[in-house]
Amino acid sequence: EKMSEGGVNPANTLGNPPPSEPAAEEAGGGLGKRPVEDSASADEPSKRHHTEGGGAPHGGGAPPPSDKPFAMKLLVNNKDAGTVIGRGGQTISSMQSKTGSRIRVSNANEYFPNTQDRVVLITGEPNSVTEGVKSVLEEVFCNAESLQNDAQSGEERQILLKLLIPNNSAGSVIGKGGECIKKMQEESGAKIQLTTKEQQVPGVDERILTVQGSVSCIVKGAEQVVRKIAEDPSVGFTNHTTNYRNAGGGGGGGGRGLGVGVA
Repeated sequence: EKMSEGGVNPANTLGNPPPSEPAAEEAGGGLGKRPVEDSASADEPSKRHHTEGGGAPHGGGAPPPSDKPFAMKLLVNNKDAGTVIGRGGQTISSMQSKTGSRIRVSNANEYFPNTQDRVVLITGEPNSVTEGVKSVLEEVFCNAESLQNDAQSGEERQILLKLLIPNNSAGSVIGKGGECIKKMQEESGAKIQLTTKEQQVPGVDERILTVQGSVSCIVKGAEQVVRKIAEDPSVGFTNHTTNYRNAGGGGGGGGRGLGVGVA
């Protein structure tokens, strides 16, 4: 049985639902703060501009390879994807305006291989991307009503966040002897794990990194991971879209893979 590079068995944390369960997940099985009545509107291109790339210009330091803007990716279930998009695209548009980042969500039938999770792509200048990641997490997980219920019960919800990171950034995230990932765990209070190379999807130059803990801890942990990756301008995604239809492992779905967003 293989162990993750964070030192914990990834089978105990990734928790990807089986392919037979996406309908139940969309119906309310997610961790998001509320169902969105028009989450299915991700399939209605007439309501939104479908595009990819672009975003705010890269900030200080040398740009990533191919002069692409800095990028990060998150995995969310169908329900939470609807929350990110919002009614008529209002939520995703507001987050883009507030953070200066460009946010795209994969279409309803497009999942990361071997999962039933949709991809959220956030691009722009590193500080804008960091704020974009935090904004998405707060929108999905920070539900005032549920947080109040947690406070009354004396317990904080334990959240599992899944990030996609470029494979060539794994070394800097882990650090020599695991020093960096241990430091991020100590400072954030979250449990951070990186899947092994053997678990990597064939044809996909990305690995899943999980951040587990309370809402406040995963926000801190995710922020530290993003900033660590941004320190090295030589690393970055080779796939700057939300589509994986040509990758092995299945789960990519059909469509053009341009994602959902607001221009």
